[in-house]
Amino acid sequence: MDIFEAARKGEVSTLKKHLDQKPDLSALNPYGFTALHSAAMGSNDQDQVTNLEIVKLLVEAGSPLELPSKDGRTALYLLAEFSPYVETVQWFIDAGAKPDVSDSYGNHITVNAKMEEVQELLSELTGVALEEEPEPGPEPVKMKTSAWKTAKSDLTNVFDKLNNAGLVALQDAGYTQSDGFQDCVEVYHTRKDKDSIKGFCFYTRQDKDRAKKSSELPIGIWGATEGGDKETIAVGQLVVKTFTDAGFHVIWPENASTRPSVYLHKYSGK
Repeated sequence: MDIFEAARKGEVSTLKKHLDQKPDLSALNPYGFTALHSAAMGSNDQDQVTNLEIVKLLVEAGSPLELPSKDGRTALYLLAEFSPYVETVQWFIDAGAKPDVSDSYGNHITVNAKMEEVQELLSELTGVALEEEPEPGPEPVKMKTSAWKTAKSDLTNVFDKLNNAGLVALQDAGYTQSDGFQDCVEVYHTRKDKDSIKGFCFYTRQDKDRAKKSSELPIGIWGATEGGDKETIAVGQLVVKTFTDAGFHVIWPENASTRPSVYLHKYSGK
């Protein structure tokens, strides 16, 4: 087991053996992550005590705190994104990690933070306001497998229309928002019409899981070419109109920092 896997899986004894060999802690694995990045991404599958111990071992051994991954995420960004433990995030900040960071696509750390408590902590430290809460939608309804299957077919038709309308529109685009943006960027570079692409829209596996539990599907939006508010709002308006025209119920306050929510209650007869 190499140092990256040991860090990700929370294998304390194995990690200590690697650290005794004084490895280059700025080294990247084939996916472009350091051992500290790997520990941050594995935090969701570790208990709190192990998670904090792994992170401490790597930081105290000299792991670079601010070294970004290939998509611009620092170890703190990834820890906020994956860890369910605000205590570990707080310790990491106290150790010197800079909280006011964004990934390569302009997504601030507060956008992708997993826990509400972590979002609030980072917002307070950075002065970056959290996304505005949209107007209340319908009560959550868990979707049966058959209901999701029918909804997915109709969603595919809408995403096909959005792709034809000049967007990169993806379903199941990675696990997190940053993953979704990365997938869109990769598709963008393969598109013959990329010079006229208006922006991106997508939902991730996290979003899909949320939809299956609540019938609410958030849609990520981004406006080309710099992700400015005006361009992103224009993309959001196109997304909302296309979904609405297809018979979906959508709620969105028309601001660039809030994702439109598509409600799938009709598939469960609600």
